[in-house]
Amino acid sequence: MSKKDDIVSEILKDLPVDVAIEVELPSENKAYAIDESTRVLLRPMTFDDEKSLVSAGRDSNPINLLLERCVSNIKVPDLLSMDKLYLILKLREISYGDNYDVLLICPSCQAENPVTILLSQLAINPVPDDFTDPIEIDLPKLGKKAKVRIPRVRDEKTLSDPKTSSDQLWRFVTEIAGQTDKAVIAAVVNKLPLIDIKTIIKAMKTDYGVETKVNLQCTSCGGGKVVDLPIGENFFGVK
Repeated sequence: MSKKDDIVSEILKDLPVDVAIEVELPSENKAYAIDESTRVLLRPMTFDDEKSLVSAGRDSNPINLLLERCVSNIKVPDLLSMDKLYLILKLREISYGDNYDVLLICPSCQAENPVTILLSQLAINPVPDDFTDPIEIDLPKLGKKAKVRIPRVRDEKTLSDPKTSSDQLWRFVTEIAGQTDKAVIAAVVNKLPLIDIKTIIKAMKTDYGVETKVNLQCTSCGGGKVVDLPIGENFFGVK
């Protein structure tokens, strides 16, 4: 070890070590190829992690890159959306503290309301005991069963463009009327009536995970509203 390394080590010797914490995901690992008793590990962000957000390339998702640096025991592309959101909020909490100071916009008068949200107090709706992925559904017009999988992080690019995402809907149907051949599924999906398509889309969305709708009592107009908690580009303190 060089003299410089010795000096650096001496300066940093009393710095508390940020130990990774165990987290229980809203999905309870029911959709992953890992044991349900396995705990995902999440460590707090470092300054080096924060800099990686700024230096991320245009074609990369900086939040996904950040999770890949801080999350262990599971591959980030495999994460269900509900679990990704939970990990984002938990990472913000253990890295910057529980308080999240944010401006909530009143939908009635458009006034800005400074609010402090306690991230640890956000409600979590866990999956039921019989939760599975893919989910079996009944297509009402076709009168047959289908199995639909919930989107994961690796599907984000597929779903990011509304103009093309509808053409990719077949990718989320793993079985229809007992058939698993993707060419057959794609051909059938293209001919389904809208009521069946809406049923498939509904199955892809879930109400499980962290509840990010918060109550707002506007200080300007006095109205009470339920608004979405903004989780934008500055959520991790990087502008």
